[in-house]
Amino acid sequence: MKKTILVAALVAVSLPGIAQYKYVVSANLALKSQNFEEAKEQIDKAMANPETAKNPKALFAKAQIYNQLQGVDKYKADNPWKDAMDAALELANTKPEHERDNVSQMLMVGAFLSFNEGVRAYNDKEYKISSDMMKKVISVAEMDGGKRFDKMPPNARKQMDTVVADAYLTMANATFFGGDMANAIPLLIKVKNNPIRNSPAVYQCLVQAYEKENNEAQQLAMIAEGRKTFPSDATLRNLELNYYIKTGKTAELIKKLEEASAKEPGNSDLQFNLATIYMNMANPKDGSKPANQADIYKKAETAFTNAVKINPENAVLNYNFGALYFNQATGVNDQMNAITGSTKADIDKYDALKKQRDDLFVKSAPYFEKAQTKFGAVDASSLNDEDMRTYKSTLLALSKIYAIQSKLDKSSEMKKLYEGLK
Repeated sequence: MKKTILVAALVAVSLPGIAQYKYVVSANLALKSQNFEEAKEQIDKAMANPETAKNPKALFAKAQIYNQLQGVDKYKADNPWKDAMDAALELANTKPEHERDNVSQMLMVGAFLSFNEGVRAYNDKEYKISSDMMKKVISVAEMDGGKRFDKMPPNARKQMDTVVADAYLTMANATFFGGDMANAIPLLIKVKNNPIRNSPAVYQCLVQAYEKENNEAQQLAMIAEGRKTFPSDATLRNLELNYYIKTGKTAELIKKLEEASAKEPGNSDLQFNLATIYMNMANPKDGSKPANQADIYKKAETAFTNAVKINPENAVLNYNFGALYFNQATGVNDQMNAITGSTKADIDKYDALKKQRDDLFVKSAPYFEKAQTKFGAVDASSLNDEDMRTYKSTLLALSKIYAIQSKLDKSSEMKKLYEGLK
């Protein structure tokens, strides 16, 4: 009696699975007849049952049908290939040998489509979607420890390796620009260690990621490794310089700039950076003046002179060179104003300082004039905020210089130009 009940119970339990499996058969028949709507309806019924949904034949049928639906106008907008990809992935992971060759083919197609979708999402700044798509590409490529596609032709295998490298790169970038530095760093390191897609940009992201994570030791390590691997990359060089600026390591910074300048004597940016560092050293933020301020100013002047020789038409460079003399002249002017006595010694000191100030203004004027000419030659509305501020500062400086030189017409002209920019 117990045996009879047990058999009856087993038959009762298996009936729903058998009943649902008929939909798989119907779906396959509809697919053979290219009746795609019927095929979709039948396989959806089969997959609605949890038991049938795990059946290898049902998964295989869904992968086939939904791949075919991608070519049907009625369905393509819904990207049925994604459901086909998921079905093929589940089948390959649960029953790796079931229709192995056919499933591998579908997985390859799905991987390439996932890659394209990941690139699209990345370009549209949909970083989470991009990362998820690239994860699918990688999950396919790394199946069976990366051996599932070992029998592929060499060219196809090489193409697959390149796509996987690009998938890791895109996923790393998506994670980085999505703001998740903790997860971006290991992905970037993996890309860095793969010669297929290692590039200066990968090191640039790593340097910035470590900076955001306040990991100064690794930040400097990536700078050093990146500069050694790509010694001519300007962005990595600038990241290195910025590191030394932010950490206040002035001596190391100057040494790096001088070394870089010796290697690239025609690089005006390096000379400009060196001049700027010397200017900052001559005028510390705390307001104190170094004992060797005059010597530091001289070094800045030499660097600016070298930079202007290389790039004489650069408006920003000319403005900063003019500012070097102008700021010194302003300092001398403050000394003049501090003299309150009327003795001969006071008058002689005042006159000496006045000559020094005026000589500095004379030196600064040509560089400001060059900057004003270059800025004034373009439509002011096309200037970015920083260039606009520099242009306005140029006009104010020239207005003051011309007034001191009693060139009142020119001074008034500069004021009008400045007011016209407001």
